[in-house]
Amino acid sequence: MCELCNRHFCGQHLVSALHTCPTEKDIHSIYASGDPAQFKYLSTIRRTAGEAMISALLQTINCDALRIRAEALRNGIRCTISLPSAKEAYFNFDILGGCNYHASILFEDGKNWLARFRLPNHNAPPLQERNFDRRSEFATYRFLAGTSVPVSQVYDFADDEDPVNLVGAGYILLEKLSGKPMTWYNATEVQKQWFSRQLADIYIVLERHPFGEMGRLQPALSTRQPEVGPAFFDYDENGAFLPFGPFEHSSEYYAALIERRIKLIISGETSTSAPVDAYLVYKTLLDHLPQQEESGPPFFLRHLDSRDANFLIDDDYNITGIIDWELAVLAPKSSAFQSPLLMYNLGEFYQEGLSTPSKDERRFARILREEKGRDDLARLTAQKMIFRFEQCIETDPHEWETFLQLFTGWWKAVTKIPAFDWDSWRMEALESFAQGGGKAVTKIPAFDWDSWRMEALERYGDGGLSGH
Repeated sequence: MCELCNRHFCGQHLVSALHTCPTEKDIHSIYASGDPAQFKYLSTIRRTAGEAMISALLQTINCDALRIRAEALRNGIRCTISLPSAKEAYFNFDILGGCNYHASILFEDGKNWLARFRLPNHNAPPLQERNFDRRSEFATYRFLAGTSVPVSQVYDFADDEDPVNLVGAGYILLEKLSGKPMTWYNATEVQKQWFSRQLADIYIVLERHPFGEMGRLQPALSTRQPEVGPAFFDYDENGAFLPFGPFEHSSEYYAALIERRIKLIISGETSTSAPVDAYLVYKTLLDHLPQQEESGPPFFLRHLDSRDANFLIDDDYNITGIIDWELAVLAPKSSAFQSPLLMYNLGEFYQEGLSTPSKDERRFARILREEKGRDDLARLTAQKMIFRFEQCIETDPHEWETFLQLFTGWWKAVTKIPAFDWDSWRMEALESFAQGGGKAVTKIPAFDWDSWRMEALERYGDGGLSGH
């Protein structure tokens, strides 16, 4: 779906006479031009699209029903609901966060809650997935409330399109935390040191709460207490929900995840800009699943979006809360206790394919080792192989430069070979997977084996191909 006009297009018609919105290439050209008029044009159409999306959500929210529900949960204490308009909310990060819109609920006794709604944006998942994510976030907060990890208390949730949900749109009701989103690059050395000490304590707390399976937390139907549920899911040809997991080993999880992506490529549902390239990458990843020392239980809670804005702090850099747990997963220890993303040298990671621990990561590891006595966790903080592997799975070849950089970096890290040539690798991979055990590549709509073979012979010479 296009983020500007909110209409669905297949890969073939995304750029066509039927769809005239600026493409990603057009947008890059506008930025490169430095033309104020072009900037204004792009800003205007983005604001129009953004405000339309927010307005569409607001039309589905019954404010009176929300007020009645909140007051009932607090035994009748009256409250006021604030639902900022689309114009007020657009680009206001106190209201919009990631894919969510936050309404304010202020009670007469001064207590402040938030109502968290999923925005109906261009890449919003299907109904069952939205409800699954919301339930998972609720269950994760409820689990964390039983620890000393600083998070919001949660009070209620409801699904989208649930007839008993009188509010209309699905929601989570949760405590509004004090503090402001952290900006890591503005922090002084002393502030980073203090933050890292607090984060080390949080890692130690999470390590004390193991789980027996790999998946995502879900609220039990009867008690709403957290339990381990599926890790991800798919849909059959009739649209029925197909859960995958929980898993007893991470290798089973990664294999199932990659095989599902391959199925979607072959059916033409994903990676439409370069399906063969994505197929070859996934088949290669499948042959090189992460070799983790502890791929089985126990598993530990992992926050998948540990950038600085998801840590709330006060003026003294005390962590007042960690937010945005909606995609949290239970993962092996070696994956759950990697350094947070905010400490990564992402430029080096993506552009150069290097995994050198940053100064921030070295500081964090030193605190865990020397101050907290946790050498086991300190050794895990600098590991990036799992992160590289997961990024290769998640990145679509539509973002070609990033796709190629990530795979190149992963390949170098796995093979220990410093040089990598995509074209040579691609030829060898096609020969291996199309003529070997990977017959499915010939089922991809964009793939013609005979044409590829002729092109490869012209480009590279026989190279032993005639023997097949």
